[in-house]
Amino acid sequence: MALLPELAESAASGETARIYSEMRRLGAVPMVALIFRHLATLPGGLEWTWAAIGPAWRSGRLQEAAWRIAREAKLEPIAPFPREALAALGVDDAGLDEIRTVARAYNLANPVNLLTVTCLSRVLEGAKATSPPEARAWQPPPAPGPLVAMTAPAEMSPEVNALLELVAAPGSANGPRVVQSLYRHFGHRPQFLALLVTCLLPRFRDGSIDREVVAIRSAMDRAADAIAPSLSAPPAPDPGIGGAFERFGFVIPPMIVAGRLLEEATAR
Repeated sequence: MALLPELAESAASGETARIYSEMRRLGAVPMVALIFRHLATLPGGLEWTWAAIGPAWRSGRLQEAAWRIAREAKLEPIAPFPREALAALGVDDAGLDEIRTVARAYNLANPVNLLTVTCLSRVLEGAKATSPPEARAWQPPPAPGPLVAMTAPAEMSPEVNALLELVAAPGSANGPRVVQSLYRHFGHRPQFLALLVTCLLPRFRDGSIDREVVAIRSAMDRAADAIAPSLSAPPAPDPGIGGAFERFGFVIPPMIVAGRLLEEATAR
């Protein structure tokens, strides 16, 4: 399976590493999301993105709005995972904490990433700044973590690859698919990954997750209407930036749902 190009955090240096660090701190997460790791492979992509959206992150306005929308979304839960079933899959108490930490981190990151993409898509479409960025002292909450490492693509077993194929977001024709980072943290737990995929697939296939996504996207659009007028940026330096925003605008919303379902299904 061909995967979307990305610049790993461990390979970042200079300005890219500085932006990654600021994103982790302001996003209250221990990792940098795939959308930004991908933008870092485009000429000027990450720098342009952060110059445009950074002021909204520094004020905390964007994060607070995104977290509220995700928290208030009404979702149909999946069945809780019995502790006995998890134990049979090799997930002990420490393993359960590890899984829940991953879910919490992505449940902080994905709403912020979606609102960021939504706001910046408006900027690319020509929206003009009509108000100055909000300036206020804001401190992000503590980040969960540390996270268990993602499985590198080259290290994925055939079984894990087959599972990820079931949930990977479709790409362009003959192009790479997007394997969402959350799932890759469970590459070393193929039995648990199989359980998670099995529980989520019916929800993807019956359209219920899509229906929940509609409400989330609508709320994010309203929040972007309020935030985007304070953003400004020069023309994007690479046409792939707009394409990335469009692609992740479809990839991220279902993961907001999936991540919350996972966290709730593994609640103690």
